[in-house]
Amino acid sequence: MVFRRLMFVVLLAGVISGCQMNGGMYGSGTGGGGTVKGAGWNGSNMAGFAISGFAFSPSSITFPAADNVTVTWTNYDGTLHSVTPDPGNTLLSFGSDVSSGSSYSFMVPSNTPPGTYSFHCRIHTYMTGSITVQ
Repeated sequence: MVFRRLMFVVLLAGVISGCQMNGGMYGSGTGGGGTVKGAGWNGSNMAGFAISGFAFSPSSITFPAADNVTVTWTNYDGTLHSVTPDPGNTLLSFGSDVSSGSSYSFMVPSNTPPGTYSFHCRIHTYMTGSITVQ
């Protein structure tokens, strides 16, 4: 049963990846995109990181200080990961464990000072990423 579910997820991910164009669901705006649904910045108030292959994809997203951008991390791996702010990130208070197949969202307030806010997976510390507010 677990194998069948895993195969379904792999097949579905392949279909989604194959259907993406112009840098993914959110287009090719600043900060990337990618071939995983929800990865990148949509040029408005949504941004997303895929957690796949024990990495955050894209590894960084950049957007202007705007009207409350919601950033979502979606875990496509078959194991638990976390989104944990690096030490020194005192201006943005975000972070959560993200189980397989789940998502975690955080709204970056429009009054967030410009800067780069880095994060990592506390379980797999080599997994790193960042949000840059311009």
